[in-house]
Amino acid sequence: MTGFCWLASYPKSGNTWLRLALQSLINGGKEVDFRSRETFAAIAASRADLEDVLDAPVDEMTDDEAEALRPRLYETQARAAAAPLFRKVHDACMTTYAGEPLFPPALTLKTVYIVRDPRDVAVSLAHHTGRDLDQTIAFMGDPAATFGLAGKRQLRQVLSTWSFHVESWLRDGPELLLLRYEHMLAAPEEVLGRVALHLRLDASPMDVRRAAAATRFDRLRAAEDRYGFRESPAAGVRFFRRGIAGGWRDSLTPAQVARIVANHGPVMARLGYA
Repeated sequence: MTGFCWLASYPKSGNTWLRLALQSLINGGKEVDFRSRETFAAIAASRADLEDVLDAPVDEMTDDEAEALRPRLYETQARAAAAPLFRKVHDACMTTYAGEPLFPPALTLKTVYIVRDPRDVAVSLAHHTGRDLDQTIAFMGDPAATFGLAGKRQLRQVLSTWSFHVESWLRDGPELLLLRYEHMLAAPEEVLGRVALHLRLDASPMDVRRAAAATRFDRLRAAEDRYGFRESPAAGVRFFRRGIAGGWRDSLTPAQVARIVANHGPVMARLGYA
C-alpha cells in the first residue's frame, strides 16, 4: 500500500497552476502540452472513480452517502497503487457524514495547502462561475457552500466559508506545507523547490528552474489562447485570466471589500492579508 499527496485549496487560489508546474517538474521541466488529455493530480472528488470502485452508478445515493464512501475509495486506490498518488482537493478538511476523516491521515503522505487573499479569490471566482461579485462574496461567507456538482462529473465538495476552509486545513491537514499564491507569483522557482522538497520528488535544481520557467503565468495564458484549456468553465471564458496579486483593488467597491473583511477579517489577519 502507498498513499496520497493532497494538493488542496479553496477554488481559484492557484491549485491548477501548481499542478501544471508539478507536471512539468516530473517531466524534467518540459512545457505542458495543452492539447493532451493527460491530467496530473486529478480531482479527489471524482464521481467516475467512485463508480469504478463500486462497479455501479451512484445516482441513487444521497450526497451524504457518497461522501461517506470516499475514504473507502481512497483505501482501495492506495492498495492498488505502486507509487504515491497525487490528487487535487477543493473540499474543506472535515469528517464525513459517517463521522470519519474525509482524507484518512493513515493514507496521507503529504499535503500542500494553497491560500490566496480572499479579495482576489472573490474576483477570480466570480469570473469563473459567472456569478456577480456580490453573489460570490455571499457564497464565500456561506457555511453551507458546496462546489463541483456541475454536469455530475464530480461529487459534492463541501467548502463552507472561506475562513472555515482555511482554518480546517491549517488545523487538521496532515503533513502540511502552506503556500501563498502571492509568493508563487513573486518567487515561482523558490516555491516550486520547496514543494518538491516537501513532496520528496526526485528533481534537480535545473528541473525546478525549467519547470518554473515553463509554467510562468504568461506562458500558460498564451498556451490557453492557442489551444484552449480543458478546465475552462465555458467556451470563451479564460481560465488563466490575470495572474496578479492585488487585482481586487480595481474590481471591488469599498462596500464589497468591507463585507469580505467583516466575514473573514481574523483569518485574513492571521495570514497577513489584513
